[in-house]
Amino acid sequence: MVNGSIKLFRLFGIDVFLHWSWFLVAVFLIPRFGSGQFYGPGNTPMLWSTLLYLSLFAIVLVHEFGHALACRSVGGQARHIVLWPLGGVAFVQPPQRPGAVLWSIVAGPLVNVMLVPVTVIAYYLVRGSFELPAAGSNPHMFAFSLMLMNAGLLVFNMLPIYPLDGGQTLMALLWFVVGRVKALKVASMIGLVVAGAAVLLGVISGDIWMLVLALFVGMQAFNGFRTAMVLARMDPRYYDDRHAKRAAEDEVENRIHDQIDPWRR
Repeated sequence: MVNGSIKLFRLFGIDVFLHWSWFLVAVFLIPRFGSGQFYGPGNTPMLWSTLLYLSLFAIVLVHEFGHALACRSVGGQARHIVLWPLGGVAFVQPPQRPGAVLWSIVAGPLVNVMLVPVTVIAYYLVRGSFELPAAGSNPHMFAFSLMLMNAGLLVFNMLPIYPLDGGQTLMALLWFVVGRVKALKVASMIGLVVAGAAVLLGVISGDIWMLVLALFVGMQAFNGFRTAMVLARMDPRYYDDRHAKRAAEDEVENRIHDQIDPWRR
């Protein structure tokens, strides 16, 4: 994903890129993003819609930095983040231990949790009172939409569907109990089933974005299942034993890195 991306800046030693396809989708979505919410003369509604769209990706970016910085805090590697039309991806490599992987995953949604009171307070400050006006101003509608977007991203991300954060959290928790391979198989299979159902629903309803998102989830879930099969073939006894020695962990981690890098979230 870094190929074909534009480097925006570097922060905390992490390079942030913007994929070229983001611009194509932005041109299509921005006019529709705040449709019916903003009003005013000339290009005023378009300007507010653009600001809301950019704010959405600012929340996504902070979320991804949560993943990256948490990964580094447990001794892992995090070198770059890519923003693209379906959100963002923090390319991280936590140590291959369930606790380290779990912390690297949940830190992203925890950022959204911390943003909940921030966006709520901002909304009420802009609103000026606790009584919802019949017709809000553009700043009021912007703050209201921002509050809902952050909450929506939090809820959606925590659905137990691999590769969403909720699905990866489920995988990390199962890792403590049944080992990494079985945990990854279970989580990725759930992702495949849900993606299949969403593809069918998207085709029936004609919802293009649901179809695109379902296909993306399905491909990532399939990659997760394929990764589990590769790990099982390499050393199944090790990966099903959560009490394996750290020396063996380091050796197998190097072999995994040479073949497939499954921790890209």
